Amino acid sequence: MINTPRSRASTLEEVAYHEAGHVVIGHRLGVDLASADILPDGQGGNGHTVFNVRPGFRDHPDYIEAVVVTFLAGPIAEARIAGFKNPEGSGYDLDAIAREWLRLLVPRAQYKARLAELTQQAERLVTESWPQIAAVAQALFRRRRLARDDALALIS
Repeated sequence: MINTPRSRASTLEEVAYHEAGHVVIGHRLGVDLASADILPDGQGGNGHTVFNVRPGFRDHPDYIEAVVVTFLAGPIAEARIAGFKNPEGSGYDLDAIAREWLRLLVPRAQYKARLAELTQQAERLVTESWPQIAAVAQALFRRRRLARDDALALIS
């Protein structure tokens, strides 16, 4: 069912799962979490996961891949709970994050193939980490914001 793209505004619970996907997979891949929330920002965003960017990241292809997979995991987790892919709700993650960071790794001609590989990796990690994603999502849904230590305590 989640292979059918549709578009509508995400529910707050779906946003919580989306952000929890970023939190859990980012932690698993060594991306340093700062905070996560499901608060509107006045610019159309309804959730945010903030990471501390590693200094000199351009010299570390594994780190760049980890960031791309982390940001792909959010829409994948949201699709799993919503029952369908919602490209409208994931535009920032796919355009501003995944595609921009992926361009640091591969030439344009290899972009689609590498994005497909990293998407498969993110899908596998979301499936493997679903209990942790659900725990973080439920806490985000209740509290609306999680600081780094609070989120990481839920994952452990």
